[in-house]
Amino acid sequence: MTPEAEQEAFEENQRLALLCDDVAEHQALIRPALHELGFKVHIPSNGVDAMERMRKNSYEVIVLDEEYQGSTAHDNQVLKTIHSMAMPVRRYIFVALLGKQFKTFDNMLAFAKSVNAVVNVNDLPQLKGILRQGVAENDQFYRVFREVLREAGRR
Repeated sequence: MTPEAEQEAFEENQRLALLCDDVAEHQALIRPALHELGFKVHIPSNGVDAMERMRKNSYEVIVLDEEYQGSTAHDNQVLKTIHSMAMPVRRYIFVALLGKQFKTFDNMLAFAKSVNAVVNVNDLPQLKGILRQGVAENDQFYRVFREVLREAGRR
């Protein structure tokens, strides 16, 4: 089975992660970290593919480099797509934005960028722990919100 076909094989109750980073060295660090946390990782071929995948799949984690596909934080189409998601959908996704100038876990910058966490690319070797902590904190923070959505039949 090709890596692409393996990547796309559907399994019920599989936790999905979307990895939007063009740098092979980054992918080599990010993909295993996500696998170790129990995620099936999809790596889109470009920004359009990433946006289409977000439309079709329910990703629990999205790791996005701010310079994905030659963009910047100001013109990153994938980030703009995430920003435009409806709140009941968005609150089920943990978004980690990677950047060269970020201080990992800078909460004010994450808030300003409308993501759950920012991660400096130099900290990618520690990504497994960063994501474990960030996803757990995010789940705890939105636990009541998600329960209310379930009770209302909206998720």
